Amino acid sequence: MLNIKKIKPLNSYVVLTADKYEKSQTIGGSSILDTHKMEGALKEYQTVVAVGNLVRNIKEGDVVSINPKRYAVMKHQEGSLKDGVITDNPVIRYNFPTVMLDHEEYLLLQDNDINYVILESEEELDEEPALIVPNNDIIV
Repeated sequence: MLNIKKIKPLNSYVVLTADKYEKSQTIGGSSILDTHKMEGALKEYQTVVAVGNLVRNIKEGDVVSINPKRYAVMKHQEGSLKDGVITDNPVIRYNFPTVMLDHEEYLLLQDNDINYVILESEEELDEEPALIVPNNDIIV
């Protein structure tokens, strides 16, 4: 088995981290049912690890937004019941190309799969849902 330590992608390819959500995301105490934000799913923002020689305006260390549309695959979940009829339930899954570097999985995408580079950001902490009443008291 070959353990790759460092890689230089060719042409317009970019190697990105494959960071995943550790838990389901919530908004106001309600779970987000979006499939790409569920536990174990890839995050929409990744860090660039390596870039090919034809890639412009993206460099190593940039945090970028990826566009998963090209990697969407329609699958069917058996046994759905709708209006009294058992049918297949279409489910969208994503099949991203990956590469293993030093026993860790990374994404291998083309530069046109990147929507934008994030120049400045601030990570917001998930807080417990709370209700704020008019006199500025917080009820948990």
